[in-house]
Parts: sequence; C-alpha cells; structure tokens
Amino acid sequence: MPVDEVAFVCNICGIENTAPPSVFDRESASCPHCNSTVRTRAIVQMISRELLGADLPLPQFPKLKSIRGIGISDSPDYANRLGEKFDYRNTFYHKAPQFDIVHPPEEEFGSYDFLIASEVFEHVAPPVDIAFENAFRLLKPNGVFFFTVPYTLDEHTAEHFPALHDYGIAQLSDRMVMVNRTREGQLQMFDDLVFHGGGGSTLEIRRFSENDLRAQFERAGFVSLKIYGENYAPFGVLRPENWSLPMTARKQPFQIGLDGISALMDHWIEMSKRVRLLESRVTEYQELLDSMNRRTTEELEARTKWALDLERQLSERTEWTTILQKDVAHHTELAEQFQAESAKTAEEARHLETRLEDLRRQLEVLNRKPWTRAGRAIGLV
Repeated sequence: MPVDEVAFVCNICGIENTAPPSVFDRESASCPHCNSTVRTRAIVQMISRELLGADLPLPQFPKLKSIRGIGISDSPDYANRLGEKFDYRNTFYHKAPQFDIVHPPEEEFGSYDFLIASEVFEHVAPPVDIAFENAFRLLKPNGVFFFTVPYTLDEHTAEHFPALHDYGIAQLSDRMVMVNRTREGQLQMFDDLVFHGGGGSTLEIRRFSENDLRAQFERAGFVSLKIYGENYAPFGVLRPENWSLPMTARKQPFQIGLDGISALMDHWIEMSKRVRLLESRVTEYQELLDSMNRRTTEELEARTKWALDLERQLSERTEWTTILQKDVAHHTELAEQFQAESAKTAEEARHLETRLEDLRRQLEVLNRKPWTRAGRAIGLV
C-alpha cells in the first residue's frame, strides 16, 4: 500500500478500504463499496457510541427492536441497515414518506429513543426554533438527537430570508428565483439562491453559526450538547476542518429501560447459542483435523519407509551394477588380450606354414635331382 494511502474499515458496510487523504472531505464518497462519506460514517459512529457505548461497525450492531428511532432524510447508505437493527423508520423533509418537523403529529411526541436530522434544519422555513422544540418533544425523556448541518464559526447565523412567509420558487430565464410575500403583505424577489443537491425544498434558508446552534439546543430544553470533533481513523472519520461537525443533544443522561435490557439479554442469549454452536463446530473440525493429521502422518511414515527401502534397493543395485561393470571391464580386457594372443599365434602359424611350404618345395627339388635318384637306387637315400 502506498505510504500516503489511509487504511480504514467502513463502519457502515464493514468493508476494509484504502483511500488517499484527499478524498476525506465532508461530502465526498470515500468508501467504494457503499459510497459512504465522512459525514455519514460520523453519524453511525455517534449512534454506536451514544446508544451502545462502543465504536462498532453497523453490521456488528446487536438487534435491539425495543429502541425506537426516526430519521429525516437519512442517507440510504445507512438508513436501511439501521432498520434491520432498531425499530427505526426513515422519512423525508421534502418528499414521501414525508415528516414535517415543523408540524409533526402530536401523538408521536415522547415516542422516540433517538432522532436523526442530517442536513435538514438549514432548509426549514423560519422561525427554525420551532423545529428544535419539536425535536425535543418527539424524544423520550432519555432520548438523544443526532444532528448535522453546515455551519460556520461566525458569531451569528446568517438568515437568508428572515421575512419568509408565503413564497414560491420558479424558473426565470436561466436561473431560479423565489418570490415571497411577507406577513405584512410586502413582495420580495430573490435570485441569488443556493440549493443543496437539487431544487425545491433543498433551498438553503440559512447558514448556521456554532454559537447560535448551542443557544438553539439550550432554548429547546436540551441539557447536554456534544460536538464530535475528534478524528477516528479506524472508521475513516477524518475531518480537515473544525466546523460543520456532527452533534448530539440529550434531554437527560441516557438509560436503557427494561425493554432495552430484555432485548440485550435476548441478543446475548442468541449470541451465546451461536458461540456454543461455533465452539462445537470448532471442536468437530479440530477432531477431523487431528484425524486427518494422524492419517497423513501414518501415510507419510509408510511412504518414508517405502522410499527408504527403495533407496536401499537402489543402492544395492547400484553397487551390484558397479561390480558387474568392473567384471565386464575385466573380461573385456581378457578378451582383448586373448584376441591379441590369438592374432599373434595365427601369424606365427602362417609363418610356419610358409616355412613348411618352402621346405616342401626344396625337398621336391632335391628329389628331382639326379644324385638323389642315384642315391635312392644304391640305398643311400
């Protein structure tokens, strides 16, 4: 891995990744598997810490259906997975299934253990105080509010349309414009509009400041506000700036009720069963592995003995072959000597035969001589 690559586990999909530091800005997709961003991974990390007390990736969350939550325009990269773990539903501020934080159903007040509003409150029509107050009302006494908006470190929030009342947005030539009728009946037109990801209800109504956000939470009744500003590299939560950070606000310190404890116990029992099953399987696999190791050892010993026997036989045959080769060489040498002696004897025999032939001719010549016949007549020969 290159030195400048950052290794992390996406706490939304649970996949290991590497990415260059340049992609870790607030809204860039830095997990190639689920397209999560630093902001969405930070939200899941807050949920894990505030509800479970530990930094867990979302796939490892226990299933606690006794914990009820609602999201407003939550990102799909974590919303569906949250629905598998908690009694949670996702809604939207500007489309179906719609949930109007300014006018929520009163029967839902005090119903939720947690509420998520990420990148929503900057689009709420003024006065935004009502949205914070309703978030407080929707939560149970020990509920927690998970919150993000783009904000600055300026002294005050910048309200782009402070007199917004009865308004509409339309396309005019090459740009979008908004026409507003104030409560006093005055008409206003704005053409310097900023949209977050599209038109309509994604219009930026304000740019919060951190100071005003703190005051909003306090006025709404929240007793504790925490700003998550620290990095957490194992989950790829790396922040290049110290503003627009995720926040949590509580009505009071979090406590798990009896239903939650019961759900945790059910989860613990289920996990214990799985652990025991896994331990049983591990034991079976270990016994199988030991048996295979024994068979392998026995077979290895048998094959080693066979190889040693073969090596001994080969050595003996090699030795016998060496002796045979020596015998063959010796007999070859004797044959060569015998052949040489035979050739010499044959040569001598030919020489004697030639000499004998000469002697025969000489004798024949002598026999034809007159004196020889005279000598034979008188009995001298």
